[in-house]
Amino acid sequence: MTIKNPTGDFQDRLLALLAEHASTVKLDTTWTVERAEDYYRSLPARARRIVKEAVIRDGYVPAEELRDDENSSLRGHSAALSRALRRGFMRGEWPENMRSPIEAQGPGFGKVVGYRMPDDLVQVFFTAIKKTEDAGPVDPQNLNEAADSAHHLADLIGKPTRRKRSTEK
Repeated sequence: MTIKNPTGDFQDRLLALLAEHASTVKLDTTWTVERAEDYYRSLPARARRIVKEAVIRDGYVPAEELRDDENSSLRGHSAALSRALRRGFMRGEWPENMRSPIEAQGPGFGKVVGYRMPDDLVQVFFTAIKKTEDAGPVDPQNLNEAADSAHHLADLIGKPTRRKRSTEK
């Protein structure tokens, strides 16, 4: 259930009720079709392709199916997937500790060898992607790509840079 624009009084009463029953309250971290649709719609085009290809291939897409040529990089794709997950939390679409629906596979450092979606999410995302695409173009003006680029820039700016030591003369 989602409550849009709750009043301050409502929030206070709900938080008090939750605090009273905190030991028995569990967050719903289940990927539903609606959550999967929101996630998919929020992805930039290249990241949407990864999710769609993994679903089509029953949960795993090898990197060579995503690269334009054998030397092209998939660098940054995992970050777009993670940022979409974080944005969904920030917008209140799901709790903070939702598991990622798809993850890069590889040796750790170096080229990604593929992307895997857990088996229990493939049908959920299949249904979500079909509903999303049946509704029309997902992001005709590439707004998700622009938003993802802006978030990436913000991430870079937010990281402290090394200061040069000044030398006195």
